[in-house]
Amino acid sequence: MSETPFTAASRPIDCPRHRPCIDMSYIDAGAGEPLVLIHGLGGHAAAWEQQIVALSSSCRVIAPDLRGHGNSGYRAEETVTIRAFTDDLVALLKRLDVGPAHVCGNSMGGMIALEFWVRYPSRLKSLILADTTAFFPPPLILEDFLRLFDRMDMTAWAGFMTPRLLRAGAPASLQEEVVQAMVATQRDAYRQGLVATFSADYRWMLPLVDVPALIMVGEEDQATPAGYARLLEQGIRDSVLRVVPGSAHLSQRENPEEFNRRLGAHLERASG
Repeated sequence: MSETPFTAASRPIDCPRHRPCIDMSYIDAGAGEPLVLIHGLGGHAAAWEQQIVALSSSCRVIAPDLRGHGNSGYRAEETVTIRAFTDDLVALLKRLDVGPAHVCGNSMGGMIALEFWVRYPSRLKSLILADTTAFFPPPLILEDFLRLFDRMDMTAWAGFMTPRLLRAGAPASLQEEVVQAMVATQRDAYRQGLVATFSADYRWMLPLVDVPALIMVGEEDQATPAGYARLLEQGIRDSVLRVVPGSAHLSQRENPEEFNRRLGAHLERASG
């Protein structure tokens, strides 16, 4: 994992079956209105380093490692779902005494942000959906992905996935960062996360969203291309769609300056 200028902490959190359930690792930096940053499948909190640096001067930025990712714990007997990830996140925010927050999710983290609005709407001030989707339309590739995944170890899988997440010509250091984050993810948690992500369908709730929403997509995103972002924009009334140039599925890492500019402007509008 990359080094960040911020020290990660850890708190025990509860789940419906265990009290405590796991230790959840997170970065908590700055002061002001809370901004929660949710990484995608196979990622970790350090993927938000540039956003934490840029925004912690005006916001309280909280970036967790999801269950089974990074330095957070994992219980093999607990099923990993979008709902479970969301419940973990809210349990952490309660432990940190964080009130209503702006919630930003990348990839699977965007689906967690949508689930957050469904289940905890009073805790959400605005939505930022980055390189994500409300659902994956047919033809589904989940079965093909699982067949490949089950034949590979995590290192081989990370090598297979990384070129599909980053733009062509991405720096070798960023490629290695993505590989190392994926390799550090618990294998069972990742597999269940694949199933959860490809099975989710949040189209029904998009017209109900009643908070400010910003949608961002990398212009070279192959995993959740611009058409998926347009579906989100069409579904969420008064939402704003912005294309991030020079980036693919991890636009916050590949073009952090533009990503942060758009995110900062959204936070200013939503807070005002």
